[in-house]
Amino acid sequence: MYRRLEHLTSELEMQLAITQNLGHGQIQAPSALSAFALVPWQMEERYRALIQLQSCLGSFFERASPAYDQSQTVWWFDPSYHQSDGLNYDRYGAPDVRESEARTLRALGLGNEKLPLKLLLTSSGVAAFTVLQQFLMSKVLTAGDTIVTSPYLYFECFEHLRLVSHVKVVSSNTFEAEDIIATAEKHNAKVVYLDPMANTIGLETTDIRRFAQILSGREGWEDRFLVIDGTLISGGMPLYDWFDKPGHPKVLYYESAHKYIQMGMDIVMCGFLVYPDIFHETLGLIRQVTGTTLYSRQANVLPPINYDIHQSRMHSLTTNAEKLYHLLDKKSSTIAEFNFPTHWRKMGWGHGGNVVTIRLFGDKMNKRPSLDTFTSVVLRAAEEEGIAMTKGGGLGFSVTRIWPSTPFIRNEDPYMRISVGVDPNEVEPVARAICKGLERHYRASRSVLAQWKLKENGIIRANSTY
Repeated sequence: MYRRLEHLTSELEMQLAITQNLGHGQIQAPSALSAFALVPWQMEERYRALIQLQSCLGSFFERASPAYDQSQTVWWFDPSYHQSDGLNYDRYGAPDVRESEARTLRALGLGNEKLPLKLLLTSSGVAAFTVLQQFLMSKVLTAGDTIVTSPYLYFECFEHLRLVSHVKVVSSNTFEAEDIIATAEKHNAKVVYLDPMANTIGLETTDIRRFAQILSGREGWEDRFLVIDGTLISGGMPLYDWFDKPGHPKVLYYESAHKYIQMGMDIVMCGFLVYPDIFHETLGLIRQVTGTTLYSRQANVLPPINYDIHQSRMHSLTTNAEKLYHLLDKKSSTIAEFNFPTHWRKMGWGHGGNVVTIRLFGDKMNKRPSLDTFTSVVLRAAEEEGIAMTKGGGLGFSVTRIWPSTPFIRNEDPYMRISVGVDPNEVEPVARAICKGLERHYRASRSVLAQWKLKENGIIRANSTY
């Protein structure tokens, strides 16, 4: 049965790879696929079920601390444990997890590996940050040192920094590379944290390539560390090729990996960190003792993505998101502001992500009750258009998702975030659904406001009709 599941899963993996490359001239779909009447998200749902069944069956017989040898009883499923040089103990890392780590590193294309790199999988993106933070606190920073950040970090990561009492945390005034560098030098910061694209309504960006160019040969940076959250630009930057000159800081990279790298299937919470090989022993030990390991039962359900598939899928998502942004901006710019980083090519990125944000114009229109109502109106309009759409957090899914996102560490109103799906045929219907939602929500809001004003002025009584 396990072999049959493996075979079925492999067949769907090939079909998914073909799906991701359609329209890019890389792979032509065979005649059998042309009769496979499923849209990408339907195919992925079937794969999602199969890969979890396969993992469940394998995990059913596997142990958390498999044996090396035995008599009269079996205490293993994967025979590779018999050849293990280390301790067979899931928290220390398993052979199948290491295989997934090597595959994921290749899929990201973070550099040509002139500088040897390592990748560790963790139980979440915040877990990956935790491992890096523990490394910096124990090996780099001492009491009284300074950390510099860009104006925004993911809120849970920022909480880590905010709670540290013996290290000073300073934010730069802008997201510009020059400003962040100047702030770090002014305060003699040992560590700099930044996001290439901020998870905010403005989707503000920092030009990482420009950052590296400025620091090339610059004195005083070779002992500093640069910590980069690449979640929103997954696999979009050859970071370690950019930071390969004398005087460059040491780069530590991490992502929340239950988003783009799982091809939108959202199977398991996951994260990873990437770093120069010289730090592997220390960071591996920190992951082990902090219990942030991704266990084999979770690693086994990760899609076996490669570089070509990842880049092709991200290209498709960005193409769709950019098209949606332009459609919305052209149709509804008088009643809402739309954001997408259309300048991503100028920064040398391989893609611009799949997120479009919306801020409604008008007093109280961006309060949570208003945005929840707006979301419901858009979903009903999507039903009229005959397209799939979901409400929820996260991004990178094959189906378009809409969400009233809250900027947790800023004193700002929520805003709408659209994670644009992978099907190019659905971009225009999605745009129509959102535009319908905007128009209907504004009409309804004006009607409610008019009723309230009439009641306040005593023109109509409560519970009367207008």
